[in-house]
Amino acid sequence: MEKSKDLAIIILAAGTSLRLGDITKQLLKYKEETFLKITVKKALSLSSDVFMILGYEKEACKKELENFNINILFNKDYEKGIGSSISFGIEHTQNYKNSLIILCDQPFVPIEHLQSLKNAMNNKNIIATQYENSKSSTVPAIFPKIYYERLLKLKEDYGAKSILKNEKCISISLEKKYSIDIDTVEDMKSGITQ
Repeated sequence: MEKSKDLAIIILAAGTSLRLGDITKQLLKYKEETFLKITVKKALSLSSDVFMILGYEKEACKKELENFNINILFNKDYEKGIGSSISFGIEHTQNYKNSLIILCDQPFVPIEHLQSLKNAMNNKNIIATQYENSKSSTVPAIFPKIYYERLLKLKEDYGAKSILKNEKCISISLEKKYSIDIDTVEDMKSGITQ
């Protein structure tokens, strides 16, 4: 796949996984690979400019990523929530025309879907994911530079939903089965292991 210099990829992997107890979500495995590695490999197939946002268990996560040529960043305010990690990531991608935000805890999102988002990129509209049978736009999503100022203002435990809700997005559908976030013990099925 052709790599794009117009696109930075921000991977959000800083959360504390409170609903999973002592388990570090980022290091869970699916088909023998950690969520971190799965997500990084997909990201690198789209762009060589990948920014991994770490927080909780940062040293263990960093060790898992030592063989990848990516930018590893530590969000010291990660406990404030996803908004702080998004704004922290955008601080580092401001020189790019677009930033794709993806979550480490969605290991089933196909690379083909991410490629479709990239193919629809036009430097003007948000290119967002729309889950099957849902009217809402969500991440993974590509935000063009004109939205960075608003993303930089996200500081607390809410993501970009307000922006996605109030803007006219180009939405690309994704089957529900691929959209699972691993947040609870009940989500830990489909061959996922510690």
